[in-house]
Amino acid sequence: MSDIVVVAEAREQRGKNEAKRLRARGRIPAVVYAPGKENVAVSVSPRELAVVFKTGAAENTLVDLEMDGKKRKVILKDYQVHPVRPEFLHADFYEVALDKAIHVKVHIELQGVPVGVKTHGGMLEFVTREIMVSCLPLDIPKKFVVDISNLEINDEVRVAAVPMPPKVKSLTEGDLIVAQVVVKHEEEAAAAPAEGATTVAAEPEVAKKGKAPTEAEAAAAATAAKAAPGKAPAAAPAGKDVKKDKK
Repeated sequence: MSDIVVVAEAREQRGKNEAKRLRARGRIPAVVYAPGKENVAVSVSPRELAVVFKTGAAENTLVDLEMDGKKRKVILKDYQVHPVRPEFLHADFYEVALDKAIHVKVHIELQGVPVGVKTHGGMLEFVTREIMVSCLPLDIPKKFVVDISNLEINDEVRVAAVPMPPKVKSLTEGDLIVAQVVVKHEEEAAAAPAEGATTVAAEPEVAKKGKAPTEAEAAAAATAAKAAPGKAPAAAPAGKDVKKDKK
């Protein structure tokens, strides 16, 4: 069972002005989705949201969302952070039933340095970075760890070779390549880092959305927002899409 509790408050207003008012109070807008039910607009504490990220698998972590004295089992489906400051801006939760299977994406973590890279100068390509699975909410894996230490030049690992827990079913095509070691082209070899440099690792999923703030950073941001209620958040850089508040 989940031991993470996030307290939610219902909100009637929507839009940018409401989001600013919430952040001035040290809260952020959020939406709760559920199959067969209407979406519910709420607000949550960014500090409590930051606790979810301590699990190492934030988006698949089971959370007790407490609202009006009742608790709902949810998972963090999506979130948005400020493009510059370590602040949460918005969160989406998905309500689940513990006895019904759900479909979720689980990240893949590569472990080790391939022989083909370390000894023969090959290049590692990380092709498929997550696997869609079907399982009960309590059986969601935090991640899949794939050992690539023995990969030689032209060797590969496919989705079908990734071990699945007994109660988890992969929905991703088994023939898809997870990782492979290929021969470097001349121009790539010339631009490669010096020998002994760190091998390029998998880019974490949160990098696509900005780094999630820690609990301490979220608390500091909330305190600063309360101290300056009239100050609007800094504008996102040009060209940066910012998620609109959802209904």
